[in-house]
Amino acid sequence: MRWLFHIATSATWSAFQADGSDAYTAPSLATEGFIHCSYRDAVAESAKLYFPKDASLVVLRIDPRALTAPVVVANTPRGPMPHVHGAIPRAAVRAVSSLADFAREPDSIT
Repeated sequence: MRWLFHIATSATWSAFQADGSDAYTAPSLATEGFIHCSYRDAVAESAKLYFPKDASLVVLRIDPRALTAPVVVANTPRGPMPHVHGAIPRAAVRAVSSLADFAREPDSIT
């Protein structure tokens, strides 16, 4: 089993931390019906494609075993990408790293 990684702006993550809610809902959940995630090796490319170069970003390491929403792995031109079809419980976020430091995170859950 692999960890899921979600890229968020620092502002979005800070707002979630401050509001104290039990579950994280990325803006894409309202517009697309799911939260975009990546596997570790695709995170840097996703950040380059979907965020401005100077954006302040964080990378959430998500434990798929702690999710209550279904995860659908979509086949995309860049390879398989996991989509979480619901909110992510706060307890499922096991680590938050900067974009520069996330590569030290493990890929597989052991």
